[in-house]
Amino acid sequence: MSRPSIVPEGGQTVVYSIVEDHEIRLDYYLPPNANGALPTIVYYHGGGMTAGSRRDGQFPRWLYDHCQKRGYIFTSADYRLCHPCMALDQIDDAKALLKFLTGQEFAKALPESVSVDTTHIAVTGFSAGAYSARAACVYAEPKPAALLTGFGTGGNWLLDHWTKGRPPTSVAKFVDLDRVPEILADKRVVSDDFVEGKMGTGRFALTVRWELDGTFLDGNLGRPGLGAQLNALEYSQRAAALPEEVKPAFVQLFVTKDYPPSVFVHGTADEVVPAQESVDQYEQLKELGRTGLMGFTKLAPGSPKAVEGFG
Repeated sequence: MSRPSIVPEGGQTVVYSIVEDHEIRLDYYLPPNANGALPTIVYYHGGGMTAGSRRDGQFPRWLYDHCQKRGYIFTSADYRLCHPCMALDQIDDAKALLKFLTGQEFAKALPESVSVDTTHIAVTGFSAGAYSARAACVYAEPKPAALLTGFGTGGNWLLDHWTKGRPPTSVAKFVDLDRVPEILADKRVVSDDFVEGKMGTGRFALTVRWELDGTFLDGNLGRPGLGAQLNALEYSQRAAALPEEVKPAFVQLFVTKDYPPSVFVHGTADEVVPAQESVDQYEQLKELGRTGLMGFTKLAPGSPKAVEGFG
């Protein structure tokens, strides 16, 4: 007997961007008795940059339920997955999504009595989905009003964690590394890795392979040897050594004092995304004049609890 889907009924699917005939979609859910200009929450799924879907088994039903109760529009967005696309493409998708939500095309899709309050759009992403959320806070227009990340990446891609190989994590056992050559040989653009009842199509094997080999940055940026090049340098020298064409993908280098109020949730036992990413962004925003609280606790992977906040 298959497990019932946690994705709620009642969502509407729209195409928010078309890139060379490839359609990228989002689902939106209106609250009961929707009327007027409503705050909107954007959710980006995880999946190691290479896998996942707006409607997969990690769908945050709790956040959807919150939006239903508070009268917010909830959206769950796909984005182009790494290989053959790259992290810079995901940045472009984040920019396209915010432009779409505040534009006439989405306005026409909504009931006549409903609109988006364009000054109250919050972005959230878990694990790899935090990369797109953080990118929106740096590059999108309009800039999101708030950010929430859960055990999320994109806070600091210059850490040793991303520049050197490491032992397999507890999630590595769920992938078939023998499929990596087959996946790499397939050059079709993918932005929705959903398969009913399964953990996607197996694309997460790319992420595991790159983590084992210390080529996470190489694979996500299309720059063979980049991880090894950075790893040979002291941490303080790495940002200056980045090739100019990939530097925008290191979003932490472009955070400014107008970054939106943020909340980071992370567990220190996270094997896949180091808690240091959230710590580093907290410290970065603090230096830019933000205030807030930070706390972490040691938790099992996938069970984050500690919260940092910014006013």
